[in-house]
Amino acid sequence: MRVSAFLLPLLFVPSLAAAQGEGVALNMGRGLDNGTSLSWTFKENWTLRPTLGLGYSQYTGFEAFVGSTVLRSFAIGDRFYAYAGAGIHFGSVNTSTTLTTSTVPGGTQTPGGREAGGLNDPLTQSGGGLLYFTAPVGLRARIHGNFEAFAETAYQRAMTGQFALSQTGQFSGNERQRLGATFGISLRLN
Repeated sequence: MRVSAFLLPLLFVPSLAAAQGEGVALNMGRGLDNGTSLSWTFKENWTLRPTLGLGYSQYTGFEAFVGSTVLRSFAIGDRFYAYAGAGIHFGSVNTSTTLTTSTVPGGTQTPGGREAGGLNDPLTQSGGGLLYFTAPVGLRARIHGNFEAFAETAYQRAMTGQFALSQTGQFSGNERQRLGATFGISLRLN
């Protein structure tokens, strides 16, 4: 009897036990996706990880992000499970820059004849949005009780806008696409 390579994964479907029951988890990670997030397992082995972020930097100003990622989990033994997913995220990116000039008696002249007369003379400002697709793949391990550790790698591709070139956890990439990892811990709240 010969089995098609396409039917082989179906033989393992009955062995895919429930990796995750329904409920909510608090995730804390460091790497490509820094910070804290909530994950909602709405159906056995299916998780929705919404993203809502707001931040401020003295260099770039206010930034806000919103998006969501859907994940599918697969049990590997009693304490481990793998997951894969896809999501879309959108955020505002403020990349304003300011050139500081010093005043001298009589003012300072620029090549165009414009007088730069004080401190914090803004010469350029720009802003924009970043819309990107993310495809995470990860492994979780139940440590003790409701605590889990996770390692996740993700490919992210910008559809509009650009990524920062130097991001914590980034292995490779450029301003249009990147690959990186996040490591962290989760607390199941169910």
